[in-house]
Amino acid sequence: MARTIRALRLHRDLTADVAEIVAPHLAEGEVRVRSGAAGICGSDVHAAQTGAWIEYWPATTGHEVAGTVVESAAAGIAVGSRVIVDSRIPCRACADCAVSPRLCAHLTWLGESRPGGFAEELTASAADVHPVADDALPLDVAVLAEPLAVVLQALRGVPAEARTVLIQGYGPIGALAHLVLRGRGVEVAVAETHPGRLAAAVARGAVAAADGPKRIDVVIDAAGYRGSVAVAFAAVRRGGTVLVIAIGDHPIDISAQALVEKGVSILTSVGFDDDGIPAAIATLAAEPAAFADVVSDRIPLDDLPARLTAPAPTLGKVVVAFA
Repeated sequence: MARTIRALRLHRDLTADVAEIVAPHLAEGEVRVRSGAAGICGSDVHAAQTGAWIEYWPATTGHEVAGTVVESAAAGIAVGSRVIVDSRIPCRACADCAVSPRLCAHLTWLGESRPGGFAEELTASAADVHPVADDALPLDVAVLAEPLAVVLQALRGVPAEARTVLIQGYGPIGALAHLVLRGRGVEVAVAETHPGRLAAAVARGAVAAADGPKRIDVVIDAAGYRGSVAVAFAAVRRGGTVLVIAIGDHPIDISAQALVEKGVSILTSVGFDDDGIPAAIATLAAEPAAFADVVSDRIPLDDLPARLTAPAPTLGKVVVAFA
């Protein structure tokens, strides 16, 4: 009789449940990972509500995964190793991949084209798991490595001479960006309508946008609402930088004349390069306590369907915690 595990199932009609499914087959060169923690990303919610990006049904989504190797068919990866799973699935054969796999024209993500981390177990290629060697870094904090890798990649667009940064939106991505910039000695202001999130930003050393510096070198758009890029453009100094991280499906309403005359650079960032997850793990391991409270909610797997299909605002990252 086939062995089963419990997992989220997102159905084509966009209903979701948790059910017993057949445990994934372990192929040569792969490892079986028992999920310890899996973060809920905004893209997981979007996929659950729209079906976007999903390539198979029913789907087990979840691309932010930390866990423990319980079976290995790969040389050099021992059972018992704690790991983060790389969420990217690029083709690694196209011209764009030669520049960076995050720019792959055929890029998909864990959970979209193969079962992801909202399950008791998943399988992954040995090349796609990264060790969490520091026992002082718990898995429910280490799981921030994937979104932090996205943030670290994006922050490469912040000029070294930038001294003032305005972050629009203080969800998990905005909070992670703040913590990294704080460590670099950058003055951070935050624009956030949720009073609890704004209070958390201030508690971590930021200032509210209304009380912040008037000359802003960089605005990071981590909000993604309609018109947010235009608001960022208006707020940044002449010759400054607008860094767009949030994904929104609305047009950017800025005239070319205004863009040119103000001399503003608008940069975007997607995903992360091959060094992203290791760099994020090292960042978290250096200050686990500083990042721990970015996780505001730890929920059981059974609560996940409601969190995806009818999400409510939270103070920070929601993580599915497995026993």
